[in-house]
Amino acid sequence: MGFADKQLVFGGAPPGSPWGTLGDITAKALAPLGYQVRVEPEASRGRCMGLVTAGQLELGATQSITVRWAYEGIHGYASVGPQPRLRALATIMHPAWLGVAVRWESGITDLSQVLERQMPLRVLGGAGEIYGAILAHYGLSRELIESWGGRFIPTVYRAIDGPISTSPFVRSGDFDLIMDNLYAAYTIECASFQEAAVLHNLRFLPLPDDLIQKMCKEFGGEPGFIPFRLLRGVHAPTASVSRPLQLIFARDDMPEDFAYLLAKTLDENHNLFRETLLPYSYDPKTVGREDIPLHPGAARYYREVGYLH
Repeated sequence: MGFADKQLVFGGAPPGSPWGTLGDITAKALAPLGYQVRVEPEASRGRCMGLVTAGQLELGATQSITVRWAYEGIHGYASVGPQPRLRALATIMHPAWLGVAVRWESGITDLSQVLERQMPLRVLGGAGEIYGAILAHYGLSRELIESWGGRFIPTVYRAIDGPISTSPFVRSGDFDLIMDNLYAAYTIECASFQEAAVLHNLRFLPLPDDLIQKMCKEFGGEPGFIPFRLLRGVHAPTASVSRPLQLIFARDDMPEDFAYLLAKTLDENHNLFRETLLPYSYDPKTVGREDIPLHPGAARYYREVGYLH
């Protein structure tokens, strides 16, 4: 398996997921050139960068900001340390935001009320330091909410025999607050928000500007707005952190000619990004972004076609 025999493994996620879809697109683009690309579904949930660094995968994809964390050895990758061998191949646009919404029945119009009332919230999602930072802005924490009798519930459940589904609490309505990634597709990762918005009346809460600025500086992303009617319950553009960048990446020892070929092939077949369940797009102005160093082969192609100067 490898570049010489054109048998590649792409670190993605299960079918119908954002990173699995990027793996499928890569496979389709390379197939006419004789390459066979297998998408490894168990490279999801932040593990892809370590597997690429270890040489267990030829390439992979995930959120650009997460790859940068791994490259620098910060946030969730601080205990592992920097992974400086990671190299960018192509940045793909994908509109996505941090979503924070409450059940109308909760009466919450601002998360500061949770602290004031010491509310034992049932929180769907909200795991990880990004959402911890949102809670901390209001003087809250997982430990504090749990001390009042609240609980945190995963939005995605994986059965012992493998099937993945949304939390049963979404459909039953046994939650007060949902905090998760949000975009326009019914994927495994976003289905809880999609279902909750249809089955229950949600109030989407805008994030204050100072919190947005702080989070963008600390974690990455950019100020943005959840678009009006992206989901049922989004009654107006809602201030949030936008995280629109997905990154296809590899290790620094990927052959330069192959990195050039891949960049060229994805560009020439960029229509494939429009033929998926996700609102992906290929933008020549951003495909060569360097949130981590760009692979020399990819950089050579982007310069030749005028995408880099």
